[in-house]
Amino acid sequence: VAVLSFWMPLSKADTQFRVIVDASGSMLISDPDKLTSEALRLISNLAPEEKATLGIWLFGEEPRVLLPEAIVNKANKAKLASYVDSYVTQDVKTDLEAIVKLLLETPDTGNLKPGFNRHWILVTDGMVDISLDEAVNKASRDRILNELTAKLEERGIHLHTISMTGYTDKALLESLSLRTNATHTEVAIPEDLLDTFDRIFTQASPSDELPFDGNRFTVDDAIKELTLVVFHESGIQPHVIKPDGTLLSLVSNKNVSVSTSDHYTLITVRDPATGEWQVNNVDLERSSIRVITDLSAQATPVAPVIFQNEPIYSTVALFQKDKVIQDDKILSLLNVKQTLVRLSGEQKETVFSHEMDRTNGQFKQRLEGITEPGNYELVSLVDGKTFSRQLNQFFTVHPAINFEGANPSGNLVAFSAKPVNLKLNMLRSNVKLEFTYNNGTTEMEDMPLNGQGYWEKIIPVSANQNVKVRAKLIGFTQTGLRFEYWTPVWHFNRQGNDAPIVGLGAAALAAVLTPVASSNKDVMPMLVLPSVSVVSEAEENSDPQTEVAEESTGEPSTERASDTVNGLSKADWIIYAVLSLGFIVVVAGGIFLYRRIKKNQSLRRDDLDDV
Repeated sequence: VAVLSFWMPLSKADTQFRVIVDASGSMLISDPDKLTSEALRLISNLAPEEKATLGIWLFGEEPRVLLPEAIVNKANKAKLASYVDSYVTQDVKTDLEAIVKLLLETPDTGNLKPGFNRHWILVTDGMVDISLDEAVNKASRDRILNELTAKLEERGIHLHTISMTGYTDKALLESLSLRTNATHTEVAIPEDLLDTFDRIFTQASPSDELPFDGNRFTVDDAIKELTLVVFHESGIQPHVIKPDGTLLSLVSNKNVSVSTSDHYTLITVRDPATGEWQVNNVDLERSSIRVITDLSAQATPVAPVIFQNEPIYSTVALFQKDKVIQDDKILSLLNVKQTLVRLSGEQKETVFSHEMDRTNGQFKQRLEGITEPGNYELVSLVDGKTFSRQLNQFFTVHPAINFEGANPSGNLVAFSAKPVNLKLNMLRSNVKLEFTYNNGTTEMEDMPLNGQGYWEKIIPVSANQNVKVRAKLIGFTQTGLRFEYWTPVWHFNRQGNDAPIVGLGAAALAAVLTPVASSNKDVMPMLVLPSVSVVSEAEENSDPQTEVAEESTGEPSTERASDTVNGLSKADWIIYAVLSLGFIVVVAGGIFLYRRIKKNQSLRRDDLDDV
């Protein structure tokens, strides 16, 4: 036993990475430069040795192993580098069901800790395509969405999905990721694949970072090791200048490890010199500096999937080793700022940037809810005057429910509201339907929760009925956070005895409420940024009764207006009639006067002609 203990590694891996790559022939067009291979090497290089396992599978007509799952170390990194450049993508079919089923049946290997994190990454440019018969493809797709996704959820597997083109089955891939608390990314160009893998790794294995100040960054004496992850054009070599002004040699030695590829370079420096460093010839917007340090910043974890309008509570604290620093002299020197960024392909859109309030030795902030779906990054920057730390947290914002309508049979329409993620507490949440009719009246009805785990309402439709409908979710997460969400508007209508028509949008009232085009050519479309409110500690502790009172005074004015019209007195009606009669008399007099003037002008012209 002593001999076995001597040879077994002392540390255990805490993260499993399994990567599934589409090997269909169309990938030659979607990824002509094989950046997928670079992305596979990137995640292998990012993973700390002996701390993660990695396996790579290909799928197409049938699933197959490219790199058997094993602990990440120097030998396996070298094996991966020799494998990833030589695999062939020429399969005709795309059998996603078979590869997911295979991986679920494949036992875990490597020295993994109990309760380790499972992060699987799927890269594809197609959809379920196993037969010329669409019914066969649909049946396979349904099994993926129902049986296989349920097994992924049960085992706590995060399945990150990446679409390489716009021709993929987005609804399927997005559902897989949302239900497994992972991210779905649509890659606009192949180069974005590297950034996507980098973000997935950061989400799976967060660490302290140093912020860039232009092309410079400052290393303090608490930094034990730093890793530069820099992206650049093919054929370009980064230049790293040390604090003493000399150029860092990009050759591996006992203090420096270098991993190079066509579009990125990883440089790890152990016991780096303190002072200001510089980096040139790289894309700074995409690059990062990860560090190992005893003086670290930590933030409240952000769930991988955040519902639209769900509040986010964020706390940032400074740690010396594993102990929170409470020294007021140190904390008074700190400035902590959070910036929310929306990610859209190559574009990064800053939604807000706000300084955090200090309370009881920690810095706190509450975001009232993000209104725009998409992928986001929350950046927390800690400035301690003589040192700085940065934390990057990535997450997806999505509606908590998918609201859809259909015509099941006859004169019936059915609306369903299905949760996208198990984070929604179905028993505490409720959904109401708002119906808007042709005459402008609205009414609300509860949407029953059926025994299949979603809300559903079946409605009979009368002849010539046109109705708009939307749903209001009053939701609660499993942790008790309350939020509200209005779905997009749907419509249904029925002409005579025809079957009802159901669709997304407000087309049902198009015949009644026809929009009029604006004649003002100066009016241009306006881009509206995602809305998010930041609530300070003082506002958060304000009296809730005051808020309720304020809300009660802000009721819609439509009901009050209708009550006023319906409540006209007899005197009001008499005044209205007199005014109307007066208006008619004035108009008639104007017409009569105009005709007399025209007649006189005509007589004068006749007299002139006679002369």
